[in-house]
Amino acid sequence: MLRVEEAQRRVMADVSPLEPERRGLLDAVGRVLAERIVAGRALPPWDNSAMDGYAVRAAEVTSPGVELPISDTIPAGDPGDRPLASGSAARIFTGAPMPPGADTVIMQEDAERTGDRVRFGVAAVSGRHVRRRGSDVEPGAAVLGVGRVVSPADVALLASLGRSQVEVVRAPVVAVLTSGDELVALDAGEPGPGRIVDGNSWALAAAVRQLGCVARIHPIIPDDAAATEAALASAARADVLLCTGGVSVGDYDFVGDALRALSGDAFGFWKVAIKPGKPLAFGRIGHCLAFGLPGNPMSALVTFELFVRPALLGLMGHRRVHRALVEAVLDAPIEGGGARQVYLRATTRHADGALRVDARRTQSSGALTSGGGADALVCVRPGDPPREAGARAWVMLLDEQRLPRDAV
Repeated sequence: MLRVEEAQRRVMADVSPLEPERRGLLDAVGRVLAERIVAGRALPPWDNSAMDGYAVRAAEVTSPGVELPISDTIPAGDPGDRPLASGSAARIFTGAPMPPGADTVIMQEDAERTGDRVRFGVAAVSGRHVRRRGSDVEPGAAVLGVGRVVSPADVALLASLGRSQVEVVRAPVVAVLTSGDELVALDAGEPGPGRIVDGNSWALAAAVRQLGCVARIHPIIPDDAAATEAALASAARADVLLCTGGVSVGDYDFVGDALRALSGDAFGFWKVAIKPGKPLAFGRIGHCLAFGLPGNPMSALVTFELFVRPALLGLMGHRRVHRALVEAVLDAPIEGGGARQVYLRATTRHADGALRVDARRTQSSGALTSGGGADALVCVRPGDPPREAGARAWVMLLDEQRLPRDAV
């Protein structure tokens, strides 16, 4: 059996970013830029006021107590093309263009207006409270690079530069399948004796969608070798194929053999030294990355986290693809490691300045409720000693808003 890190390395060796596509700004949020953004205009486009106040010539307000007539009012949106009359001040508002001749703004808090005159309580300083043309972005400057994950702030910048669309790495299309005669589709009515509703397809499709990828749920595959191979071959038109169940060594497990046959020399591995999730297969069918995930629901989700999620992020051009591992204080004892690397579903909290973790829940890979509320996986490496409450353990955070402030 492969170690987890070696299996992850083999998966990522087959991953490279997909081709770019052009998307509108809102659809580009969270996606990875596939083009270098060069500014076609200056930001700000002209000198403007950073404050509500009065535009003046600094040389005419050299000490507190100077009083000037108000010769103009310049709101935001005004062309601002009227020169400032010598020996006067212009009432100006935040974002309004500076009038020709003015070189500074005195805040309204430092001024006292009486009728059409204003008295200043401070001396003017040339350039103060003025945002100069191009002080943020000069024309021709490279402002965003290839590989950047587009943020809301980036959207503001792009919109200000007049870019309504950008090229981002295409999101992968993921085919989601399940295998097993015991399964019935969600809307097929009440399952009969010995049958259960297929929940894995929906869980994996949700995990795929959460990353911003396209998920397509395929019909359930019956326990038949020929049908299994045909279903996988058809689904391999997608960028990624996820099939749960049928990868173990039972008489009715055909997914592993079908994946091996379809992948040929591009077959990657079968079985990883992990718990839950040992019966895990990976290969490449043409361009399609194909994963055979365990049929137990928690095993399927844990292996998705460890192997599929990084691959999907890599296909989308992300550079940081693996979850953060941080140390946390145990709220309860955990057993030591055996031959396989164990991932315990757990809940975290912050207390007394530390991240604390509690894995006291059923760890049965078939217990659907054991995943609810879990925001972390406690990693128990092979051969690790048992740990008591208060000891520290390595934790993979599934909700990265829980990261300690000093975590990278």
